[in-house]
Amino acid sequence: MSLDFGVVIPFVHELGFELHRFENGEAELHWTPRPEHLNSFAVTHGGGVMTLMDVTMAAAARSVQPELGIVTIEMKTSFMQPCIGPLRGVGQLMH
Repeated sequence: MSLDFGVVIPFVHELGFELHRFENGEAELHWTPRPEHLNSFAVTHGGGVMTLMDVTMAAAARSVQPELGIVTIEMKTSFMQPCIGPLRGVGQLMH
């Protein structure tokens, strides 16, 4: 099942993210990377993984106030192992 993000995000549409939960400060997105989303090691490109995390966080925030615009000011991660799809992003508001 795929839900509506409530806003048009062409880049997210192009990647093929699917919103599965969007309520009460929580969001869950699924993504099955295609061959064009892989890096030279044949694993999911880190930029795609960061985008999944970014969009998941924004969706969790928007789930409590859907008309709110969300932008990321700063974001950092450390990759511990390669990501091989399908992938799932889960976000929950902490504040």
